[in-house]
Amino acid sequence: MIRRVLLAGILGLFFQSLQAQSGDLVAHWEMGVPISYKINDQWHMNTTLTGRNGFYDRNDAGDGIQFFSNFLEVTQYISRRVNQRLSLSLGYRHRRREPFEGKGLYENRLIQQLSYVHLRTASRLASRLQTEQRWGNEFFEYRIRYRLSMDRPFSGEKLDIGEYYFITANELVTAFPDEGGDSLENRVSVGAGKLWTRKLKLQMDLQLRSGDLYGKIDHRVFVLTSFYVNLK
Repeated sequence: MIRRVLLAGILGLFFQSLQAQSGDLVAHWEMGVPISYKINDQWHMNTTLTGRNGFYDRNDAGDGIQFFSNFLEVTQYISRRVNQRLSLSLGYRHRRREPFEGKGLYENRLIQQLSYVHLRTASRLASRLQTEQRWGNEFFEYRIRYRLSMDRPFSGEKLDIGEYYFITANELVTAFPDEGGDSLENRVSVGAGKLWTRKLKLQMDLQLRSGDLYGKIDHRVFVLTSFYVNLK
């Protein structure tokens, strides 16, 4: 039953987003490799390598579907676990935009994060609050992000090796650019993953981003693939 509901949600999100997208953009595909390692019982670090690509329909120009590399980035977090539910993190991200076009576009972020686990039952409910200072080629932006997520195994009360799990999340992102004004974006995602070993987990999500909620709303679909590696 859960698998059928998950499949229906993923397909519904996918087709809704394809119908709602404007212009010639078909979809984004983003792949990340988060690598975590433990320093001691309170401190741990996480390094994530990420790449995002786009697929465009250029039939009006006679070019058909074209592949486009959007960015490559590396993110470094250091986190401290305050107790069983609360952890605090500091992060830095460097992104190279259009890395193969020779344009020299870049972006940096300083990230402050608070994570809190509300439930630790078969269904795990967690919150994440982030503030970001984001700057690049002649721009600066301050952002506040809040995400609520829930995950649970497809069967049983805990996730065992070789088992699948379901995950869903919703995130609000508010941006305050230096040229004035602000914006609000909503990001809803559904996905599934598998715990291959105690040190390796694979997860795939479909995410619908609805931007400019104060004005004319636009929708974009993202396919997110993550390979989680735990070195502790």
